[in-house]
Amino acid sequence: MYTDFRGVQLNEVEEGVPDPAANEIIDNEGNKFKLGYLGSKGRFSGKGGNSSVFKLINKDGSSDKVIKFFSMHKPYPGATKSYRKKYGRFIKEIEVLNTLKNEGVQNIVNIIDDGLSDIDGLEYPYYIMEKADKDLTDYILTNHDTIDIQSKLGLFYEIVKSLQNLHKYKYYHRDIKPDNIFMFREGDGDEAKFVWKVGDLGLVAERWKDVDYKGEKIGPFGWLSPEAMNKFLTEEAGLGFDCMIDFKSDVFQLGKLFWFIIQGNVPIGQLVVDDLLRGEPVKQEVFNLIFKMLRYDKPQRIELNNVISELETMKAIVPF
Repeated sequence: MYTDFRGVQLNEVEEGVPDPAANEIIDNEGNKFKLGYLGSKGRFSGKGGNSSVFKLINKDGSSDKVIKFFSMHKPYPGATKSYRKKYGRFIKEIEVLNTLKNEGVQNIVNIIDDGLSDIDGLEYPYYIMEKADKDLTDYILTNHDTIDIQSKLGLFYEIVKSLQNLHKYKYYHRDIKPDNIFMFREGDGDEAKFVWKVGDLGLVAERWKDVDYKGEKIGPFGWLSPEAMNKFLTEEAGLGFDCMIDFKSDVFQLGKLFWFIIQGNVPIGQLVVDDLLRGEPVKQEVFNLIFKMLRYDKPQRIELNNVISELETMKAIVPF
């Protein structure tokens, strides 16, 4: 392995082909793994602006784990506040994942190991996690026309329950988007089932703790809550708008995610019920719930527990 301006990279024997002798890591239990690209198309190595993700290859050639490296090495004593903030967020992500694992929290991607790896004489933090079959983006965009409304409601219900588990421990995600929702196959043969889990907690924060810079952009454009956009556009001007990204911000992002699951695209601007393409038995109920989740005024935005209640009401109409 080596590092450049893109972060941690794999040595290659030829274009897009990792060198197995030069890309190894030993975990805290002494197990040795080769590293490879996640995808089959060239250099695909995971998603994220501040990290690189690779699959870990077992001795028999199989792969059931991935490793996520942070793009920045352990800070020097004189490192800037900004550098320390970004590095600290990755360390916080590891801490939260370990806490949730130890508490037995369900439907959050499972961390397996973590540590520091010496690359080019510098220490880069990493953690190892279970390997997903695919993310929600891939699943919806490749199967959208064949997934029935029951399956879509059930999928969204699983995701909301996992966020409820996260909130129970006074954490909020702040980066909810399809790329951060993962499908895992559990079991074999006829007993196999697919479980959806929430991952990528790189922007996670604790209840009531303001951990961001003034005017900082928290999350991806297209999925930002109104208060996240306020923070980015107006906070430094001191105009008095709500700039606190909290539990209700997760609800807003979940509203966009629900629309994506139903429609296959992202809602922008004013919504009306006829914008929903599907003439399903719960079309009005789905629209009403999404509308409540996407309220710009945070006090009027629906609570997460009430989202679950409304989904359970829909379940009586179309069982999922």
